[in-house]
Amino acid sequence: MSDESHDDAPELLPALPPAAEPEPAAGGELTEAYFSKELDAAIEERVNDFSQTLNIAVIGRVSCGKSSVINALLRRDRQDQVSAVGAVSGVTTELTVLRLDDQVRIVDSPGLDDIVSDNSKVTRDFLRHVDVGIFVVTGSADAGQRRHLADLHKVCGSVFVVLNKVDEWDRHAPSARDKVIDQWKECLRIDTIYPTCAFGFDPDIDAEVPLDVRGVDELRADMEDFLVERGKDLLLARHMGQKTTYALGIIAGALASVAGEAFIPGSGIYITATQAAAISGLYYLYTGRVLSKQSALAIIPSFAARSAGASLFLAIKSFLPPTGVVDAAAAAVAVVVTFAMLMTINTMLANGHELHEQDVLQETFKDHRALARPAIAKTTPDDWRDPAFWKKVIHDVMYG
Repeated sequence: MSDESHDDAPELLPALPPAAEPEPAAGGELTEAYFSKELDAAIEERVNDFSQTLNIAVIGRVSCGKSSVINALLRRDRQDQVSAVGAVSGVTTELTVLRLDDQVRIVDSPGLDDIVSDNSKVTRDFLRHVDVGIFVVTGSADAGQRRHLADLHKVCGSVFVVLNKVDEWDRHAPSARDKVIDQWKECLRIDTIYPTCAFGFDPDIDAEVPLDVRGVDELRADMEDFLVERGKDLLLARHMGQKTTYALGIIAGALASVAGEAFIPGSGIYITATQAAAISGLYYLYTGRVLSKQSALAIIPSFAARSAGASLFLAIKSFLPPTGVVDAAAAAVAVVVTFAMLMTINTMLANGHELHEQDVLQETFKDHRALARPAIAKTTPDDWRDPAFWKKVIHDVMYG
């Protein structure tokens, strides 16, 4: 597993507000049918719709570095590129459709006109809705690009303008680059532009020369924020060259949710739903396959043998009225169990294991629970509802 920092991990599963207090079935009984119905509804609220499509258009003149920007955006390295690039001017001279899977497509094109004129079924389907447009420019400001940007805005949910190859100004005073950025903003009539460098993906670059990637993190973060709002973040995240950041973002968000849910009546329903949603998200991130609700729920009892006392305590507590002290204890139990459970799922999937491998699951869960207890014991409930707090705890536990 990568030892990268996770402080800037995107919120792929943000903490949810406390759910409304459940109303028992007629006669005051919390029946199995009622529990199942409420659990189904709670899971539906939390699980992403992985059947959606995600279309991204990367538009810019030939040799502006679109292919390199795509590879840098997807956290790829030279050996794991998704788009071929070349040092010869004009290597990408026509429309390129990168089908990352059946649902995610990236079109690399000199202009929107090229996509429209292609008129194939692929591009017709693509143009029905483009989620994200990335408009790449280089060099000095050119007002002639304004029309192409306006065309892109007509078909995209959101457009991000990138000034690529900013390494061209490395030998100039910082004010020179800032002046060019301001000129581009003025001529394109925009407020935000992302200065980037994605140097080193070209096959003709000496392998000893390190990649020079700058400014792409800011672009990626803002794109991810937009996709989170659309519920399409994991569709793209699963194609990233490094998945650990996203996985731990899912876990941190789930822990923050569970910490809040432990304080409300009927907490067992909402905690279980949050755990199942996080398991589904992790499974899709690593495998690209959709884990059914039933399958996600079936995994959770696998941890019961290692946390029988904790599970019983949570089950009893979830139907008691709020008491303060008991709620805090329940929250602590819930976050320890959830921490160990989701870190186990993450470890297994990251290492290529299947979730039905019970021996590996049980031993990994035991190890993670042993790490979680002392780490969480040093904290207070006031911290627990903040996903950023959990990212730090997870990082400290994993990398000490």
